[in-house]
Amino acid sequence: MQLNSEEKDHFEYAVRLSSEQILGEHELVSSDKFFTEIFGSIPGIAAVLNRYRQIVYVNDDFLEMLGLDGIHSLLGNRTGEVLSCVHAKNKTGGCGTAEACQFCGAHKAITESLGSGKKVSMEALITTRLQGRYKSLDLRVITTPVSLSGHKFLLLVVQDISSEKRRLALEKIFFHDLLNSAGGLNGLLGLLKDGKTPAIERKLIELSEEASRDIIDEIQLQRQIYAAETGDLEVKLEKINSVRIIQSAIGKIGSHESGRKKKIVMAENTADTDLDSDVGILQRVLMNLLKNALEATPPGGSVMIGAEDLGEQVRFIVKNEMLIPKDVQLQLFQRSFSTKGMGRGLGTYSIRLLTENYLCGTVSFISNETERTIFMIDLPKEFPV
Repeated sequence: MQLNSEEKDHFEYAVRLSSEQILGEHELVSSDKFFTEIFGSIPGIAAVLNRYRQIVYVNDDFLEMLGLDGIHSLLGNRTGEVLSCVHAKNKTGGCGTAEACQFCGAHKAITESLGSGKKVSMEALITTRLQGRYKSLDLRVITTPVSLSGHKFLLLVVQDISSEKRRLALEKIFFHDLLNSAGGLNGLLGLLKDGKTPAIERKLIELSEEASRDIIDEIQLQRQIYAAETGDLEVKLEKINSVRIIQSAIGKIGSHESGRKKKIVMAENTADTDLDSDVGILQRVLMNLLKNALEATPPGGSVMIGAEDLGEQVRFIVKNEMLIPKDVQLQLFQRSFSTKGMGRGLGTYSIRLLTENYLCGTVSFISNETERTIFMIDLPKEFPV
């Protein structure tokens, strides 16, 4: 049977050595005292991988990060598997074999270094899921080929740059986006001071109010995301009506810049039902969904939002007519990924973070020629205790 290039790559990425072979490689590395002493002095997380990307040795910092006393439970696993990457649990071969792995910086660095025999450094975005909660990691991955007793291995060093990325994102938002918004507001106030007629003054006041709301909303979003990431976000349950929460979200996002010359339509068959949830968090999720859909919609277009009664759950849907490219689909929900440029990428990330970690719901989407692009939020009517 002939394999095409994609199937061949997938097969090769799935191949692993046996437990006995891995143990032999582990003993070979650990017996080289000169190497292990140098390896032990490497600051941060480090591992030694074989040609099949399997772990054969790690340093103490790696074990400490995972809360392990010994290495044997790690032997033979791959990097994404021990970090609990959401894509490493696929049924087709584990870390490196999922469709999304082609965009993983860690996978790229490892395979490129193995192929070229050269040192490679790349940034990687990894989404983990532990105890039912999502967490995003921004990492710098450095891979260096090494030879021990005639056998080729790969030295892997992982640096957590999440704080650095978070700082850059905040600088981008506060020093650029909010500065622009504040400058626009200042300009409007200047025009208001020189207003010629009451009608013009009223219009300038309305525009100034919208600009100030946008600034306040962006600050509140950043504060909410930070609290969610640190586990400090409190969920305040109350009875919420599906129609009213949609109407509220439409009203709040309708005046946003992304919605100019576009329409937001509530589906005619929207379910009128109640659920127990946090109104502030849910409203934020719906507003972010609408904002993303509006930004993807050209002037004159429309976005549809609605709700469906699924029995024990309520499904909120947001639809637009544009399609999401396949490569973008595979990278959605990652913290630092964005089509808008460096330092962005909090829209879909915050949607899943808030929905799945705090509202006990799930986020999914489809994007195809038949149904176009639909994001779905499924929430329980009765919040689990």
